[in-house]
This record gives sequence, structure tokens and C-alpha cells, in this order.
Amino acid sequence: MANRLHIRGAQVVTMDETLGDFLTADILIEEGAILAVGRSLDAAGAETIDAAGMIALPGIIDAHTCLWQTVLRGYVPDLWPGGYYSKFLPLRSRYTAEDNFNAAWIGGFEMLSYGTTTVVDYCHDIRGPAFAPASIAALKETGIRHLFQYSFMPVVPDEFTGPRDRLADGRRVYDAFHDPKSLTTVGFGVESIGAPGLEEQLAFARALKAPSCIHVNETGTIDRLAALGLLGPDLLVIHGNLLGNPELERMAIAGMPLCFTPTADTQGTPADVVRRAIERGVDVVFGCDIPCTVASDTLGQLRVMFNVQGYLDGAMERSFSSVLGRRPPVRPGLPLLTPRKLIETATITAARVLGLGDRIGSLTPGKRADIVLIRKGPFGDSVVDDACAHVLLQTSPRDIDTVLVDGKLCMRGGVLAGFDARRAAAMVAASRKRILG
Repeated sequence: MANRLHIRGAQVVTMDETLGDFLTADILIEEGAILAVGRSLDAAGAETIDAAGMIALPGIIDAHTCLWQTVLRGYVPDLWPGGYYSKFLPLRSRYTAEDNFNAAWIGGFEMLSYGTTTVVDYCHDIRGPAFAPASIAALKETGIRHLFQYSFMPVVPDEFTGPRDRLADGRRVYDAFHDPKSLTTVGFGVESIGAPGLEEQLAFARALKAPSCIHVNETGTIDRLAALGLLGPDLLVIHGNLLGNPELERMAIAGMPLCFTPTADTQGTPADVVRRAIERGVDVVFGCDIPCTVASDTLGQLRVMFNVQGYLDGAMERSFSSVLGRRPPVRPGLPLLTPRKLIETATITAARVLGLGDRIGSLTPGKRADIVLIRKGPFGDSVVDDACAHVLLQTSPRDIDTVLVDGKLCMRGGVLAGFDARRAAAMVAASRKRILG
């Protein structure tokens, strides 16, 4: 990593309320941290990145993805028939630790190529002591910032003799790899409501002050967690499609966030929870979730959410008011999700929800330099009035030019550093042969 980097002449979205945005500005980076953002910065001795014709914004944060699935990309093309649970998850019994490494290595690079600089890798494929370290080693090799969530969901058969052994392995992984000053932090995924080990698992994570998450796919879960005294801002709810409004109000009081995964959570399932949560003061973030179905493209998932929510907003308004014409009139809260709001959720909001807000999420001097440069495009887009709208609605993955994590160039000119496509192909082939036979 160069000691000093100078990003010159970009249109800059800082996500810092004090700094605001810039039509043209420079970003100066020193020892992996943002030193300054402004016009015509003195960058003597710095390596220069010419960002003219590009938009600079904080790196995208994916709040929930299961990268262990990457080697079986596309195995579940349709979620409606239920094959994810009946056919896909049982394949975990055939995984080796090497398959975990292969999947995380490929998935980490894939996310970087889409402009994602931080991933919450929820791993519920841990059959023995070698599995979590293999995933983390792969993530480290890619250079992506990662919160590795060690899931306590059991895999049958596994090498642990009982729940206590799994907790002990989780502690060993936490002690070996968790380092808030590095790119690796460790959290935990507790079992679903009703599982006998849930309370002990959550107490374990909270004793370490580690973030946790829980999958919620039924009504009443939040009420049951509240009755057990388990609500808190450190417990991220995943999905939550069927949560009722009183449950969302309990979450808001507890400061408890929600992660919605657009493709997985809109395929035949009710998707109105995002509006109901936001209206009640719950922080909502987004993730790709399942590489066995969808590409690990977090910006792509934000595009899905923009369109789905726009449809839901119109349908709701037409149900409760008299609407003349194709679209209801704009009013406060309608539409709910603007392009800027969605980019905000995937940067500064996600960083805060994950406990990383002091380090990433905005281009604030002093924070680590997780930055994405996106080309405005070759089709006359030299002038962009709304940078967030342009990123969300006018660009594609081909326009992502440069990705920095902690000040290190992970991609430049559209080329990933350290990625070998032949190696990736061989990894996928080997893993699929082992798993699918």
C-alpha cells in the first residue's frame, strides 16, 4: 500500500452531513486513512488516481450474505418450490473445509468487483474446527473487510460432540481472529426462536460484546424474545417478513435493527415490512443473502428494492386514498426509498448498525479509506445532477472502476488485484465434484 494516495477530480458523495457532497473534489489518503476531502488538495509525494469522469462514494456494505454457497452458484434458481431447505441445505454434510475456503475466496473477490468493500459473511456451514478458519483465511486473502458471523446452527453430521463444543469452537475462532483494528471482526449467528441453545448462545456473544443476528421467519418471535429479556441493539433480525407492527415497535424501542434481503425476501413473500419498520424507527439494512440463487451484487439488490418498494408504495396509496392518474402525488414518506436513501442504508447506516461507524461508512477524514470509484459511463454522462440516482439507476457492474479497502487498491481500471480466474474455475470444479459427486 502506498503511504499516500491522491484521488483527483471525482464527483464525491461523502455521506458526511458536515462535509456534504462535491461536484468535483480530491480525496487524500495516508496510511490507509482518509486525510482530507476537498478541492485542489496538496498531494505532494502521493500516488495519483485520476478520477475525472467518476463518482467517488463510500464502499458498499453488505449486511448479510452466506458466502459458503458461492461454489454452488445457481443451484437454487427458484426459491418458491422450497428446494433451498429440502435439497440445498442438506448438501452441507458433503462440504469440506477446503470448500468453505474456495467459496469465500471466490465470493469475496466477486463482492469487491461489484463495489462491496465490507461483507457480513453469515456462515452456517461449520461442521468442525477447520471450517471457520478456512473461510476467514480466504476472506483475508481477497482483501475485503469482513464481519465473519459464526453461526451456531448445527450441521448434521458434524465433528462436535455437543453444543458446548460448538460454543468452545466459536470462542477459539473469536480469540484467534477478531481484531477491530484489522479487516477481520467476528460475530455470531444464534439459532432461531425455540431452539434449546438460543439463550446460552446469545449470552455467550454478549459476554464478548460481539454482534449477533437471528433469522426471523414467523410472527411472534420478537414478542417471545422480549419475554425472555433478549432484545437489544446488538441483535440484528434477518428477514422479518411476517413481523407485526407491535413487534416492530418493540424493536424500535430496543434499538434493534432489521436486515432485509431483497431477492430472497420478495419471491412470493410479503415485503411490506421495510416500510412498516422504517415508519416505526427501526434501522433497515440490506444484504444479498444466498449466492446459490443470486449474484453477490449488493448494489444490484438495492436496485431490486428500489423497484419493489416503488410498486408497494403505489399499491398502498391506491388502497387507502383516491388516486387520479398513473402515480399518487409525492408526499412526505412517499416514495419511501429514494436512490440516495438506499445508498445511505448501504454505507453510513449499515456501518453504524454493525458497530463499524467510527471506521467506515462515510468519507470523513480520520476514517479508513474504503472507497468505490464508478465511471459515469461513455454515453454522454459527463454531467450528473444526482450522483446517487446515477449510481443506482444508470450504471452497471461494468462501470465500477476502482475499489479501495483500508486504502489498499483491490481493483483498478476494472481489474481485481490478486484474482486468478483460472484458479477460481478450478476451485469451483473441485468443490462441485466433491459436493455433488
